[in-house]
Amino acid sequence: MSTSRIVELSARIAANTAALDAYLTSKNLPTPSFDIDGPHDCLVPKSEVDIEKARIAIAEDTTELRSLVLGPREYLMSCSHNDLLSLQATVRFRLTQSFPVGTETTFSSIAAFCGLRESNVRQILRHAIMMNVFCEPRPGVIAHNAVSRLLAEEKPIFDWLATNCNELWKAAAHTCEAWEKYPESDEPNQTGFSLANQTDKSIFEVFSQNPDRAKSFGNAMRSFTQGTGFELRHVVDNIHWASFKDGTVVDVGGSQGHVCFAVARAFPSLSFVVQDLESVITTAAKEIPRDVAARVKFMAHDFLTEQPVHNADVYIFRWIFHNWSDKNCIRILRNLIPALKPGAKIIVNDNVLPQPGSISKWQEKKLRDMDLAMAEIQNSRERELGDWRSLFKLADDRGVTGIVETTDMTD
Repeated sequence: MSTSRIVELSARIAANTAALDAYLTSKNLPTPSFDIDGPHDCLVPKSEVDIEKARIAIAEDTTELRSLVLGPREYLMSCSHNDLLSLQATVRFRLTQSFPVGTETTFSSIAAFCGLRESNVRQILRHAIMMNVFCEPRPGVIAHNAVSRLLAEEKPIFDWLATNCNELWKAAAHTCEAWEKYPESDEPNQTGFSLANQTDKSIFEVFSQNPDRAKSFGNAMRSFTQGTGFELRHVVDNIHWASFKDGTVVDVGGSQGHVCFAVARAFPSLSFVVQDLESVITTAAKEIPRDVAARVKFMAHDFLTEQPVHNADVYIFRWIFHNWSDKNCIRILRNLIPALKPGAKIIVNDNVLPQPGSISKWQEKKLRDMDLAMAEIQNSRERELGDWRSLFKLADDRGVTGIVETTDMTD
């Protein structure tokens, strides 16, 4: 008799969990826990390939096992919009900041802090606890756990959750409406985000007029693109920067300049220009670290207009093109072409969508989530390798002498 799928999954989960636990124990590392002093991050280094594969397999297999044992009907009925509501309330009313980490409090004290009715606070928190945020050690007494502590102490993570709940959730709720209203649109101001905000402006235009929202969104994106698999070391270590000798690197749409700061520290002969909109670079230019200040300059530039820096050795686009439809990506590239000298390099640090089933379902789901998010806010998408080749060819076939792909930029 063949083994059933649920038995196969449970056996694999048990084996991989034992391997992960043995590794953590052998290294004197704490095991995963939501206790207040539990680890905030995965403790398995990427160099431990087999253990990392086991960890990812656990996440994927437990998700599949849960879905199977629920069955199709209960699985569908377990999907709840309320998961996002309690999380949105947690960040919007700053509940994680309502009492110090390491102390306990009551529903009434939190209500006084945030200005809500005590009954609403009780509804929010008891649902959030089901989402592993906060804990209730005794009836009516609330304390922090590892998750709420992270939100209380790390602003970028707080802003990541706030952006998902306050910006992306609203945009997602209006995206089908936008697809019906603008079925052939490539425009960034005809999106779920635009409809949710009752505006004819794009997300970046809206944020340019709302500095607090822009700062929160920027923190969220930075926490994501500097997270696991997207660390700046991948940019520093996997590009042959030394071959450019004493050349100039232009970071197009480089935001706060973190990429250039990291590369500048590793390669002291290079000079850098960080370009972004005036509203972005005004603050960033005042906060250049002293150790690289002599070699990193900021410049106001809209990459939808012609590139003003000619004859640089490298033009880097990190997490730029996935924000834009093909039409606008072609426009960005064509604006760059007149500035290119023979031998200039264009470096694109962005996602390449995998072929379905070629990576773990858990990992692929994260990329598919991002693909939809780009549609929600910018009428854009993530791209497969063939899409990238087509994009460059459509921009100007004469401007491309070769394309080199690397799979080492992320884990």
